[in-house]
Amino acid sequence: MTSRSEQEPSDRALVEAARQGHVRALERLLDRHQARVLRVLRYLGIPDQDREDVAQEVFVRVFRHLKGFRTGQEFGGWLYRVTVNAAHDFRGRRGRLARDAAPGAEGMEHEDPRPGPAESAQGRELRLALEGALELLSDRERTIFVLKEIEGLESREVARALGITAVTVRRHLSRARRRLQESLGREEERKSAAPIERIAPDGGSHR
Repeated sequence: MTSRSEQEPSDRALVEAARQGHVRALERLLDRHQARVLRVLRYLGIPDQDREDVAQEVFVRVFRHLKGFRTGQEFGGWLYRVTVNAAHDFRGRRGRLARDAAPGAEGMEHEDPRPGPAESAQGRELRLALEGALELLSDRERTIFVLKEIEGLESREVARALGITAVTVRRHLSRARRRLQESLGREEERKSAAPIERIAPDGGSHR
């Protein structure tokens, strides 16, 4: 039986083929990593309606800079860096537009609260709670948390992808975990108290 590694070329092989002008190799490379790019963009705060466009920007940047990709460099780590940079650029542009917009225009984007076909209501609730808590982190803390805890990279891999030291990764990760635990803990307390708050002082309910 032929193994998957024998059937499918490695990222490195596809990169080399793409650098030589083989368009199909580039398409296969991007198809392979598309879900990863979209997932990272989601947790870096790119709204549903903009995520495909930002992912397309990531792939355009990959195409433009592929010839400068160093032989022996891990494509996945480089792709994470391109994705993070594209997300930060988008959020920066959106922030500038929001400041120039009329009062009340910022924060009007909301995701459909209904769970998707492959996601339970509870799973979606947990994901949305995490996404909301991530908004409280700095860009550096959020990026490191997403790459380390959601994407499952090692600290040295995160450091290499972001061009920082592993010590810096661990310091920001510790801070991000602490802030997320505090935020999610407050959210759980609020939910637990909510049913009680709906009871009127006279024993009736505010319906």
